[in-house]
Amino acid sequence: MANKKRRILVTGVARWWGALVVQRLVEDPDVAEVIGIDIREPRYDLGRADYLKLDIRHSLIGKLVRAVGIDTVVHTLTRVDSFDLDPRRAHEMNVIGTLNLLAGCAGVESPVKRFILKSSGHVYGSRLDQPTGLREDHRLDSNSKHQFVRDIVEVESYVTDFAVRNPGIDILTLRFSNSLNPDEPQPLARYLDLELVPTVIGYDPTLQMIHRDDAVEALYLATKRGPAGAYNIAAPGAESLTKLLDAAGKLHAPLLPPIGLELAAFALRRSGLASLSPQLLDLIRWGRSLSTAKAARELRFRAARDTQAAFEDFIQQRRVLRYEPDRHTYQYEKELEDFIHSRQLASENGETEEAALPAKARHRLRQ
Repeated sequence: MANKKRRILVTGVARWWGALVVQRLVEDPDVAEVIGIDIREPRYDLGRADYLKLDIRHSLIGKLVRAVGIDTVVHTLTRVDSFDLDPRRAHEMNVIGTLNLLAGCAGVESPVKRFILKSSGHVYGSRLDQPTGLREDHRLDSNSKHQFVRDIVEVESYVTDFAVRNPGIDILTLRFSNSLNPDEPQPLARYLDLELVPTVIGYDPTLQMIHRDDAVEALYLATKRGPAGAYNIAAPGAESLTKLLDAAGKLHAPLLPPIGLELAAFALRRSGLASLSPQLLDLIRWGRSLSTAKAARELRFRAARDTQAAFEDFIQQRRVLRYEPDRHTYQYEKELEDFIHSRQLASENGETEEAALPAKARHRLRQ
């Protein structure tokens, strides 16, 4: 693979995980082609990559992999949060979708040599008796009371079995700490962005997060280096919740009772003040921190920002977004994207760029 330009398939490009990884990959001169797939159109510009509207549960996945000669798959479509997705549908996408994607990569004639799975530190759970600096060999929370966590643990088990049956494919599982993206905040980020952050009475958990750009870089590096296996991906340094909030100038107050915590969260959700997912409630009570020594050693990955710097940048960007809510607005236009990809061919044929554009798109450009 080092001497041959790679062809990479990325799932989940409608959300930032997949889209920003695509943006990073297309900058790599050693990458010949990047194809992004999702059932929804991208919200980010994918550059020279191609987008296909395709469900990973579809049997065409295997045909696509072989027809294009995909050698690397980056699977970012796994969902570990529950604030905007029905658990039943999430199970279908996480478990059934991943199984079908793996099936499409299997077989002696498969060109796939590397498979990157975006997983989550949620697979370890959050408990009172949990040690700090969890390593990759720590037991997973397979009996979690949260379906989303059980789903991801199940996905990892299938990926492990697949690796045994397909020794020619290196599978890397990246277990991310909670990510911070101001444009698409996930449950913990939404919670931390509240005007007044309610904390659990008597608890000050240790949290570890990761900046969006560092998360993308970790996925990118995993496509290039490192042996198969699981890797914890997080920012260096874990901080107490109140210290993070104080440093960022965020108001907070101990308003959530530890007994009846779920009922208090339900009341907040019904009132429209906040939506706290079940696994988030565990996190803001017990916390969690991961050891990233293996990723530093094998992937040579080290986040550019520690947890506090990542959080402060997130809060600053969220404040900017309140005044510029549409600063990152992007609308996928198939005709325009097709034109951009055909510019080089049009130039070689002596055509003008506008002449190569479909009539409807030419009209839009003239407006």
